[in-house]
Amino acid sequence: MCRRVGKVALWSILWFLVVILVAPGQATGQEDTSRIVVNLPSRTLELYKENTIIKEYPITIGKPSTPTPVGDFSIIEKDINPCWYPPGKDYIVPSGPDNPLGYRWMGIGSMYGIHGTNTPWSIGYAVSNGCVRMQEESVEELFELVGCDTPVTIEYERIKVRVDGHGKASIGIYPDVYGRQRVTLASVKAVLAEAGMDGLADDSLLQSLIDEVPDRQVTFAQLHNLKINGVPRAERIVSWEGKKHVPVMVLGDSLQASIKWDESSQTISRQNHIAPAIKRGNTVYVSVESLPALFGGKEVWNENENCLELLLPVAKYDGQLLTGDIQRVGDELSLSALAVARSIGERVKWQPASGQLVVHGKPAPVVIVGEEPFISVKNIGAIFNVSAIWNDQTQTLDLTYPLHPIDYSMYMDPGEEYL
Repeated sequence: MCRRVGKVALWSILWFLVVILVAPGQATGQEDTSRIVVNLPSRTLELYKENTIIKEYPITIGKPSTPTPVGDFSIIEKDINPCWYPPGKDYIVPSGPDNPLGYRWMGIGSMYGIHGTNTPWSIGYAVSNGCVRMQEESVEELFELVGCDTPVTIEYERIKVRVDGHGKASIGIYPDVYGRQRVTLASVKAVLAEAGMDGLADDSLLQSLIDEVPDRQVTFAQLHNLKINGVPRAERIVSWEGKKHVPVMVLGDSLQASIKWDESSQTISRQNHIAPAIKRGNTVYVSVESLPALFGGKEVWNENENCLELLLPVAKYDGQLLTGDIQRVGDELSLSALAVARSIGERVKWQPASGQLVVHGKPAPVVIVGEEPFISVKNIGAIFNVSAIWNDQTQTLDLTYPLHPIDYSMYMDPGEEYL
């Protein structure tokens, strides 16, 4: 195995002096969120800032007889131009072209480290005595990007799912270098589901990758970000055959609107509108082209953020989301009468059989949309005493109650004083 190298005692003294002498304000700067993840089957080292991957480097790992250990470590020392102490020998190899440690060393344990190499041809193979080797230019770059105490996780994962900065989703199946992990279709699908990509890759593609073990990332989907009424969503839009598809139930959740999925006809319906849909895994998708008929609103594509921004009509009561059940009936904007009644605490009587809504003992003028009574915005003030103002720029219908002040004196006893 590679021996821990560097002047540990001198490093400890210098570090102690830095801690003592540096002013408290200087010593407590912004917390470093860097971390390193080494995956043995893929022979890669990844540098993260928080949860964002910054760099990925190819590496050499330990051969099966001297495997690189798995677990959680941290960088405990850094050394430039390290010397090498050959195991079982009584001499030292100084820094230079004959030193197998290269010109940088980052110790992660008493006997293991991340270092350079004088055999660059070995990168990508499992041939070391347990240490992690990197190309010299790569290790010198990493050396400057991380400090002591940077966490290092060494894992053994043959299945890697990644989404790059352009939204390309890929999966890699990597060799079982130490004979520790069997890959099955079920295990691959479980990893995809955990990553929120359940059903996005065909079983036939996944099985072919398991059989082939391509030892590289293979793209299987193009993903896009989603923002609804200014709020980013964790769910992604997916492109198939050049068309973008939205996880439609997410829209219902954001709008507090009802959406129905029909498994037999492979369609979704909202009020009086029906559109074809696709179910992948547990998620139902609808084409972006179907959104105007289903939801109305506006769409903006943000190329820089790889994001579709949807501005969908909603009604708000006293600034809080009331409902997304808003429809254009002819040239008029209408919304759910029952939702308005619930929001202001108005008692109404809805008779589905006759299609009649009774308010204050009188039938109210409504239209039936998806078996529910909808009321025109122009009538809402007369029926519910609610002010309704439509903002086309924000696609928001702002409701305020009451429209006209209410005279409560009629409910008082004649002998009481009304203030």
